[in-house]
Amino acid sequence: MLDQFEYTFFDESIAKHFAEACRELGLSTQISVEEAPTGEGVFEVQVQDALSDELAEQIEDIYSEMLFGQQAAQIEGNDGEALADVCGVQVQLASGEFTTVAIHPKIMNKILSVLTIDELQKFLAQVAEDIENPKSGPICRREHLPDL
Repeated sequence: MLDQFEYTFFDESIAKHFAEACRELGLSTQISVEEAPTGEGVFEVQVQDALSDELAEQIEDIYSEMLFGQQAAQIEGNDGEALADVCGVQVQLASGEFTTVAIHPKIMNKILSVLTIDELQKFLAQVAEDIENPKSGPICRREHLPDL
């Protein structure tokens, strides 16, 4: 079981929509607002219940859809004046902890034009794995290569 997750949004209506989706799954949520260096609001949705791995994965899918779908569409659709100056992808580390990798919205949109959210998360998980557990020697000699 995993305890208390935080999910970051740069749009209040999307944060509220995410919190409501979590409540529909029977979870307690709370939204807090912080000011970004740009003066914009950053909305943190805290899921305050213990989560099974399955439920955490389900919530992560909802988060990804909202962050990379709805929020990225807002950023793409405003003629170059981004509503946010960073997006993020959560990656689970070997310790079981999650970390969020910050990515500029323009780069995120380019990445998502060729990769699915699942492919991006698998790629970043592999990067985290290789950083946490360095491997030496040529890649062609490794026994366990990443798969799709």
